[in-house]
Amino acid sequence: MKKVFMTWMTLCLTVVALACGSNDPEVDGVTSANEQNGEGNGSATGKRSLVIFFSRAGENWQVGNVERGNTAIMVDYIQEFADVDVFEIVPEVAYPSNYMECVNYVNDVEIPQNLRPAYKGDIENITDYDNIFIGGPIWCGQPPYIFRTFFEKHAGELTSKTVIPFGTHGGSGVGSYVSLVSEYYPTAVFLEQLGIAGVDIRKDSSKTIVAEWLKRIGLDKKSTNYDMEEQARQEIAQFLREWSAAMIAADTEALGRMMADDIVLTHITGQTQTKQEWLEEVAGGSMDYHEIENRDVNITLIDSLTADLSFTSVITATIWGSRGTWTLHNNMRLAKHNGRWIRVNREDASAVRSVRSATHADSAEYTLGGIRTTGNKGIVIRNNKKYISR
Repeated sequence: MKKVFMTWMTLCLTVVALACGSNDPEVDGVTSANEQNGEGNGSATGKRSLVIFFSRAGENWQVGNVERGNTAIMVDYIQEFADVDVFEIVPEVAYPSNYMECVNYVNDVEIPQNLRPAYKGDIENITDYDNIFIGGPIWCGQPPYIFRTFFEKHAGELTSKTVIPFGTHGGSGVGSYVSLVSEYYPTAVFLEQLGIAGVDIRKDSSKTIVAEWLKRIGLDKKSTNYDMEEQARQEIAQFLREWSAAMIAADTEALGRMMADDIVLTHITGQTQTKQEWLEEVAGGSMDYHEIENRDVNITLIDSLTADLSFTSVITATIWGSRGTWTLHNNMRLAKHNGRWIRVNREDASAVRSVRSATHADSAEYTLGGIRTTGNKGIVIRNNKKYISR
């Protein structure tokens, strides 16, 4: 039975050279302690997270005049305890800084006229994120209408995302953010929401509550760092299993998708090949892999998008007409591109390819590692038989 364990290495292609806050215009006078509601319906670890928020400085109910809005303070806590990118929705025309003027504007103008306030700038890569925090104050029992402007401008972009509502309030909670997001994105998945009273947001206890909330939903730094590393390792392990299977099946289409176009492959003899040259060898049957078993696999994550592998492969194959079993010590560089891992060159590989192209033109003849080569075609002599290697 063909044995495929973790991966790779073309027998004669041991690739070493590659190598705002509760700006609550609410007038009911009701406030509350920290609010936590919603049980959540999913897990969001191991993925990129974005915070989209609106906050208003100035005079806030029961808080006084502040230079930084209540929800903005809550976002500061989230940034401290979670790995997130942040986009702040900033109105082109600021809301009144006086509390009662803002209350009257929202009650008498924004809501009755169903306005869509414009905001400055925008974010163009929401689709790059999996987890979306959406938060702000509650005004007159609902999110400010500037969120509707944002959602309508980004129609469809939060569909099927994992959404985490949060914000500050004066007693009504932040549940209306779930209702609003569901109105625009009915297939969104929600995790546990968190609302904190604006009058309490600057207390140390509120900071602790944010930290505990992020830990509960699995988005604190400790959880996500571990899960992202573990997810990357699992993805790389799967890549390597698929790579070995594709080698054995001579599936050049799959192998081609799993390599960068400019990759340089190096034989154990030292001879280099381009991606296309190696795939032609596999497709033509001159490199026929029967069994691959990999041992002592070590995955080193350089960063979230780059990894190195070192391992030992035991490969049974028929190479240029000769069948045998070889034990090879391998090193490989991987990079994540468009959401999937592929094999790429190491830093010095492009130079190797340049030298090869410059010194070994089609008309050149040279000997390398016992292989007499003319141009891109090598002639391997084994048992007085000649095998052509392209």
